[in-house]
Amino acid sequence: MVKKTLHSLRDFGKLFMSGVTSSEIEKLVSDDTRGMYTFYVKNMVPVQPNESRVTKAVKFAWYLFLAFLLKLTPARRLFYGIAILLVILAFWDNDLMKALYAVLILNFLLALELADKLVTRDELEFARKLQLSLLPSTEIDVAGFSVAAHSEIAASVGGDYYDLLPLKDGSTLVVIGDVSGKGISAALYMVKVQTALQMLSKEVSDPRGLAIRLNEYLYSQLRRNFFLTITIARVHPNGTITYCRAGHMPALLYDAKKRTCSWLQPKGTAIGLAPPEGSENGRERHKIFEKSLVQEQTKLRPGDAMVLFTDGVVESVNRADEEFGQARLMQSVLDSAGNGAEQMKTRLVDRLSAFRDGEDLRDDTTFVILHKSVE
Repeated sequence: MVKKTLHSLRDFGKLFMSGVTSSEIEKLVSDDTRGMYTFYVKNMVPVQPNESRVTKAVKFAWYLFLAFLLKLTPARRLFYGIAILLVILAFWDNDLMKALYAVLILNFLLALELADKLVTRDELEFARKLQLSLLPSTEIDVAGFSVAAHSEIAASVGGDYYDLLPLKDGSTLVVIGDVSGKGISAALYMVKVQTALQMLSKEVSDPRGLAIRLNEYLYSQLRRNFFLTITIARVHPNGTITYCRAGHMPALLYDAKKRTCSWLQPKGTAIGLAPPEGSENGRERHKIFEKSLVQEQTKLRPGDAMVLFTDGVVESVNRADEEFGQARLMQSVLDSAGNGAEQMKTRLVDRLSAFRDGEDLRDDTTFVILHKSVE
């Protein structure tokens, strides 16, 4: 009987501890706790700075508790209060049964919260699959170029975006963008941006003109704490690329003949930060966005390459909190540029993964590689 009981306890212990790793515990203690703290602090009543340290500490703890309490539904808040009351009475009356009832109620509430989270996770996973399905297939033919793209989302859904839009003259618009923030709100704006670009590109094919039209369309629709950085490149089969960027990361150019890399970074303000011409009385001083946007042109020869990317690529961090940086991106391109777009993509993805060494993504990571075909 004793052996059977010990065996059952051992099996339960294995089941209870299954999947528990040091990295999971570290994530719980650091990242998850920090995220929870930040969430509740931004929803709590601020403590007055002119009070004593002890008073501030007590009030801070109380306000933090209230912020947590008010996030529960009224019914769950009631049951939680009953459980707390039972714990107090258990100590007061030295009654173990009251403590047991409190534990049962708390486990019941925990099960409800967990079920809610799992349902939400399933819905977010579906949203993630839907979002990824909206991204174009790199099988779209960009005449004169091989193309490879990669997009990895930090949260369940994110605000990074890229697209390949064929034009009637045989050229292709290659677009990459990043909505500020991440999560559901950024993802919804990303879909709005994608829809707007696909609509506007039928009317305007010039990158600068398209960015101006996009700012006109989105300025009144983006909430003031949201903005969009974007790069628009019109790629011609002969290798000519007309390019502009609105607050986005620079493009990385690889010169096959010189075996060197350089940055293409014309100036431009992010979309949604500056009003378009005609808004707010349409005065000259309000043409901030149009004036800031510079368009440049370059030409890629056979073997040359262009890499468009979001800030999540160079800002990926490892366990030492060190960023991947532009120098490592450049080196990855130099080491693989002679092998075509797909091989360049594989090398960069592998290097990013090895650099992070298991560290979670802090921002969405997206890049598009254009490699001029060798004739």
